[in-house]
Amino acid sequence: MSLFPTTSAHVLRHLNLGEYITNKVPSLHTFMLKDLGKNTENEGTIPAMTALSSAMRSLQRCEFKSNHGAWVKTVEPKLGPGIGERVWEAIRTTEEDIIPQCHAVKSELRSALNELLKDNGVLALPTIPGAPPKLLTEASLLENFRAKAFSLLSIAGMSGVCQVTVPLGMDENLPMSISLLARHGADLSLLGLVQMLYSNLRDKQL
Repeated sequence: MSLFPTTSAHVLRHLNLGEYITNKVPSLHTFMLKDLGKNTENEGTIPAMTALSSAMRSLQRCEFKSNHGAWVKTVEPKLGPGIGERVWEAIRTTEEDIIPQCHAVKSELRSALNELLKDNGVLALPTIPGAPPKLLTEASLLENFRAKAFSLLSIAGMSGVCQVTVPLGMDENLPMSISLLARHGADLSLLGLVQMLYSNLRDKQL
């Protein structure tokens, strides 16, 4: 993951984001300990990012149950495979006692990333962990991909920093993209950077 300012095209430094989050978000340690007994040894996983994903998914389940639990139980809607299982997993969750810890993670993560990015910093990282899954991918492989994707998506999802995904073209007939993240509230600056990048890329193609 690379960090660079919106006022320059030069990369300032590469950052081990997992280490940074581990050191700056102490409330996340609860989720890291919680994940120790699970199978988190899949290739390419980062403990801090896996824990961050776990915190976000726990919070999502609790919020979904609070907002839609009564309706789901009453209507019992017909849902497709995968979605149905996750909906009922949320309805049956008993994790409500962990909500304060999830909110602590959100607050600490936002502070940590705002401190890192300051006014002009932008974090560049992959949007997803690899090539998109193919149709009819085995369920276990699809869940593994989803877990890794959540590890990346949870950075902005839990902190509230702004994120934009920029398409980079195709590679072996598959779409490629990169995500740019800026501090919380810097939406206009980030969009300005994207517009500048787009203009520069377009001019080079002409």
